[in-house]
Parts: sequence; structure tokens; C-alpha cells
Amino acid sequence: MLRALLASLSLACALHASHEAAAQQAIPVASSDLSAVVRAALATVEPSIVIIETIGGAQPIRQDARRGPMEESFRLAEGPTTGVILSADGHILSSSFNFARDPSVITVVLHDGRRLVAKLIARDHIRRLALIKVDARDLPVPAWTPREQLHIGQYAIACGKGMTGSTRGAGTRQTFVSVGIVSALNRRNGNAVQTDAKISPANYGGPLIDLDGRVIGILVPMAGSGGALAGAEWYDGGIGFAIYKDRIDAVHERLAAGQNIEPGKIGVMLEPDEADDALSFLDKLLPQSRGVKIARIAKPSPAQRAELKDGDKIIALDGKPTGDLAELQRRLSDRAAGETVVLTIKRRFQRIEVPVELARIEDIGSLDAPPHPTPMPDDESDAPSSQPSAD
Repeated sequence: MLRALLASLSLACALHASHEAAAQQAIPVASSDLSAVVRAALATVEPSIVIIETIGGAQPIRQDARRGPMEESFRLAEGPTTGVILSADGHILSSSFNFARDPSVITVVLHDGRRLVAKLIARDHIRRLALIKVDARDLPVPAWTPREQLHIGQYAIACGKGMTGSTRGAGTRQTFVSVGIVSALNRRNGNAVQTDAKISPANYGGPLIDLDGRVIGILVPMAGSGGALAGAEWYDGGIGFAIYKDRIDAVHERLAAGQNIEPGKIGVMLEPDEADDALSFLDKLLPQSRGVKIARIAKPSPAQRAELKDGDKIIALDGKPTGDLAELQRRLSDRAAGETVVLTIKRRFQRIEVPVELARIEDIGSLDAPPHPTPMPDDESDAPSSQPSAD
């Protein structure tokens, strides 16, 4: 009995020592004072964070099918916003949220106090990014955290810049921070990391950084609605998103060339495949036969040009089974106008592959009067939907 007790005590001590050693390895001595660590991280990245001020532009935002209910009443703040230096030769990245009203004048205040006129080069409306350019050289570019080094639960610091204590352009420059953790990885179709750090419009376009002052991603509003103000409903709500560097790199060249990136649409009304005949019932037992039904086709639209038909069932996108309606919507939401996707269509007893060049929503005509109640536009949320949806 005594031997067993001593063995248990030894095991407990060993486990305690092991956990203590692991904790010491995971959190360096210098990190015990989180406040000091945050200040050091901020000092590292701060030279690469800029203040962006805009003048002009009209409200409200244009009305189209991408507007969400929040956009009916949410108005853009008048204060300055944030950007991050992307290249030493003057490319600065921010959020398209900050340029929703097409400002006529853009100025950038650098960390060293210089105030420069900037030009809006292009916007990525899928990832809610905007690229602007100033005439400068040798700007300080921050270090970035490689995606593979990120893990859930690590500290994350949301940064933003603004003016306090006076009117536009004459106040004191100040950096605003909010500390949280990385709460999820590879969100929004793999574009973003999710954080619970509190985010406000002052942070949009700013960096989410780690405790070493490296940039994890660019903070943007991303939510279910696809309009210019999408994500505003999550303001200060403990759900924030930051775009990964590799996703920024993938679109940087196009943005630098002045190409706006718009969500690509097929031009159809989709609905879950709920046919109840015996053949369809058997098909549903086979994953490769599951799909999403085309209820109606807009005219004109990419779907019309590709000669898709009402009742066609989309069973694969670019060779990968579509799954349910929500999954297909998520996969399409990351594709840009001008890109071509290949749809595998089941039409009665035929399977055909149809290339479809996606178009901007502004270039797609209207649908015929719906047999169902008017559906909501594209939903990029993670919740599955059983309602018809436009795409």
C-alpha cells in the first residue's frame, strides 16, 4: 500500500514538473508581463501602420442585391482609418470598407509624421481589401507570421490608428489596440484567421499581430451579406477576421495593375434538390449524385450563355462534388468575375460538363417572378440553408 502511494506521489510530482516545464517553454520569462510584451510588439510593428484620411464621397452606398439589412441604417464614420505598408515603394493595404464612398481625396500620415497624398489603385470586394499608393521610397515593411506557425489559442493583438483630441488632421496621433486570441483558422473559405479581439471600424485595414510584432493578417469586416459594409453588424462583437498574407499575395499583382476584384456570379436561382421520385431517392444515397437544383435562370447571365436549363442539377464544381446548397455557395463566394468554373450538370439521364465564365452582379439581368417568396441574396455564412438562393 505504501509502495503504491509513493509511486502515485512520484507520478504526480513528475507530471507537475512536466507541466511546469512545458509552461515555461511555452511562455518565455519575458512574456510573464503581458502588458510589456504587447507594448514591445506594438513598437515593432507601429512604423508600418499608417493613418488614412479621406475627403469627399457620397452616402448612402449604392443600392443593389448585395446590401444587407445592416446597411440600410449604418453610416460610415467620419474619422481617420488605418492601413499597413505592403511594399517599400509605396503600396499600402487597407480595407475596402474605408473607401466605400469613393473619396475624392486620400491622404496618408506615416509614423514619422509625413503626410502624403495617396491614390486608390483597386479594391478586392471578396476579401474586403483596398490597395492605395503613395509616392515614397524605403518605407518600413513589417514582418509577417507564416500561416503554418499560427495556432488556435495564441495571443493576437488588433491594431488601429487615429487622431484624438482635436479636429481632422490637427489632433494627436494614437494607436488603438485590443488583445485577444486566435479563435479559429482558415475561415471564410480559407482566406482569414478569426480572432476574439474586439474590432471597430478604426481597426479595419489595420494589422492583427502576434506577440513578436509580426503581422498575422489585415483586419477586415467579413460577414454573411456581400455589400460594401458587410461585417458592420459584428462591430465590437468578439468576432473579427484578418486576411492571410498568402491570400494577399495572390491578388496583389491584379490590384497593383488597377483591376478591381468583384464577386463572380452564375446568374441563377438555386434551391436544394428535394425531388421525391424513386430515382432521385436512390441518387441521394450516392454522394457523387447529390447536388443543387437550378430553379430559374437570369436573362442575360453567364448561365443563359452557357445554355443551362431550369431543373438542371449541379453535382460538381471544378470536378469536386458540390454537396449541399450552403457548401456550393461557400465555394462560389470566393470566385471572381471573369474567372471560369466548370459545372458538372445532371440533366435527366445525362451528365455534362459546362464551362461558365462568371460575371459581376451588375451585369446580370433579372429573374422571372419567383414561385417562392423572394429569397435573400448570396449567403456566405457557415450555417446551412434550405431556402432558394441567388448566385
